[in-house]
Amino acid sequence: MIVLGIDPGPTNCGIALYCSDRGKVLSAQKDITVESLLLVLSDPVVCDVVAIERVQSYGIAGASLLRTSEVVGRIWQAAKLGGYPVELYYRREVLRVLDVTGKGNRDALVRQRIIETFGGGREAAVGRKASPGPCYGVSGHAWQALAVALTHALQGSP
Repeated sequence: MIVLGIDPGPTNCGIALYCSDRGKVLSAQKDITVESLLLVLSDPVVCDVVAIERVQSYGIAGASLLRTSEVVGRIWQAAKLGGYPVELYYRREVLRVLDVTGKGNRDALVRQRIIETFGGGREAAVGRKASPGPCYGVSGHAWQALAVALTHALQGSP
């Protein structure tokens, strides 16, 4: 199964195309514009399912969070119109499925957990250009997008 994981933002998103059968990232972008992502979703052969991180407010929502929630809706609609099944995951679900616990920067903890999952160290998980690892090319917000894709793959959703 090929999962397109998306970490949405108000103007740019992180994406990771993950193949669960091969256990590797096929491609990743840390900073794709929303408009470019919507064009990607118009192509019906990109993936089997789209997994999007859903926003959740824990109090007063600021302008950035509200804009991000609008972007999630636009991405969801574009994926549906493109013929893709769409799954939405709250951040807390992603953290639970990946077994990320502890205090500190959650993004860094998620990145470290993924690296541990794919070989234990950065060299094994990411690798180098001459010898790429399963997470080669993942950086920035693409780590969070990969976390969403992994959440979907690990839960065994259709």
